[in-house]
Amino acid sequence: MMIKSSSLSIILAAFLSTSASAFGISNHYGSQTIKRAGSSLSMSSALIIQNKGGGHGELGFQIAKALELNEKITSVTILQDDACNDEREPFKSYGSDIPNVNIVKTSLADESMTSESLKEILGGKSFEYVWDNASKGPVGSGKAICDCAKEWDTKLLTYVSSAGIYQPTGEFPMPETTPVKESAGQNQYDNYAVELGVPLVSFRPQYIYGKKASKNDYLDWFFDRLVRELPLPIPSSGSQKVSLTNSEDVASLLTAALGNEEAAIEQRFFNCGTDQIYTYDEVA
Repeated sequence: MMIKSSSLSIILAAFLSTSASAFGISNHYGSQTIKRAGSSLSMSSALIIQNKGGGHGELGFQIAKALELNEKITSVTILQDDACNDEREPFKSYGSDIPNVNIVKTSLADESMTSESLKEILGGKSFEYVWDNASKGPVGSGKAICDCAKEWDTKLLTYVSSAGIYQPTGEFPMPETTPVKESAGQNQYDNYAVELGVPLVSFRPQYIYGKKASKNDYLDWFFDRLVRELPLPIPSSGSQKVSLTNSEDVASLLTAALGNEEAAIEQRFFNCGTDQIYTYDEVA
């Protein structure tokens, strides 16, 4: 699937703010807020909802790293699905690479979760900025997150959707105006958040890779063959095209809306990838 790179360049140019060293420090035993002396900036807390792994598994980690450097954010909390494997990346690097980020674990698969139970899990805290990198629809924890964002009067709810939401068409690259699958859970999540009046910004990434990816089992199989100079099996002709985006670049886009929140909310939907594509043969 090819997606216009214009969206990527436009959002970076419009939203990226200068980096600064003011950030929040928190840990498993409490939290501490640090403010830069003489700063008049409004400091805010951020919540990242992170799934158990898979294609999006590294994004919460990379978002947290980016937010620690953002001058708007004083503290970062990751609400982590407890079905994750703590012995695998990126989860095993939480303690060493983002030690100042508060980690709260819960079952995000609990369909009985409500906004009240979610707030209890989070210790009654509220958050000005929320990144949802877990929900597949407005049910259970997905609905609870949207409801909490409304009750907290959250300034920005950033949702990690998927480019798979688009209907197959003959138009390539595919702009954000491409018709979507109405039945897709991500589309229903978008609609529910908008109906609630939550300031939603929804990003649609494609294939993601990174140093701490959590979906490496099948990739390791290919690399094992490469280092042993064995042939790589490729389906069909090998001319199929694919777009690949680094997880750190995706995270930079997901946090870029902090630079111009009103503009981000006005457009609302953003492709999150590149139109630089490769054939399977070229990747191999």
